[in-house]
Amino acid sequence: MKQVMLIFTVCLAYLFLLAVNKTEANSQILIPSGEFNMGTEKGTQAERPLHPVWVDAFFMDRFEVSNKDYEKLNPNFQRSQASPCDDCPVTRVNWEEAKTYCQRLEKRLPTEAEWEKARRGPNEIDAESDKKKSRYGLSFEAGTAPVQSSIKNGYGLHHMEGNVWEWTNDWFDAKYYQNSPKKNPRGPSEGSRRSVRGGSWYNDIWYLQAGMRFRLAPDVKLNSLGFRCAKNS
Repeated sequence: MKQVMLIFTVCLAYLFLLAVNKTEANSQILIPSGEFNMGTEKGTQAERPLHPVWVDAFFMDRFEVSNKDYEKLNPNFQRSQASPCDDCPVTRVNWEEAKTYCQRLEKRLPTEAEWEKARRGPNEIDAESDKKKSRYGLSFEAGTAPVQSSIKNGYGLHHMEGNVWEWTNDWFDAKYYQNSPKKNPRGPSEGSRRSVRGGSWYNDIWYLQAGMRFRLAPDVKLNSLGFRCAKNS
């Protein structure tokens, strides 16, 4: 009888851990409303000037979207050799595919302002990023790390710097950025390139600055480019 009870207890504990892991994997973090200084003086003209921006509260995925989660909605997806494991970030996904995935989960891609506020955390940290939180400066052959593998930032988000670049919702435009609305900027209404943020495992730490921006055509697919989703609060 004791043996049966022990087996039953172990099974319950296992099922509990599975439930916890599932919840953790799919959870979002509430990013509180507030003002922060967007941009950096250590980058290019595209990141200047440093300017105050107010963002309303929103939810952000705790992790970059993983291969296994992406494949639940896209079972025929072919993984990148640079990001092959179940918990590795999904890459080689263009902007429209990333947007569609988020929408199917009743989410959306984050705006640049939301992404940067979430990246900075509650203490508004600009990078030279904490190296313990970051995967960067490696050879291209090193590839990605599992989405949950980094130390979380002040909001509880993982890999907001390094590992893979992340799509945002915004069109990239330096003039709009320099004169953007001070509250909830959504990016210009049109453009030819979308903004990506965060740097990747083989980029120098300079690219990991919280205010650093980069741009890519929306149909681009890269081994070092993934995404995470946001949602209105």
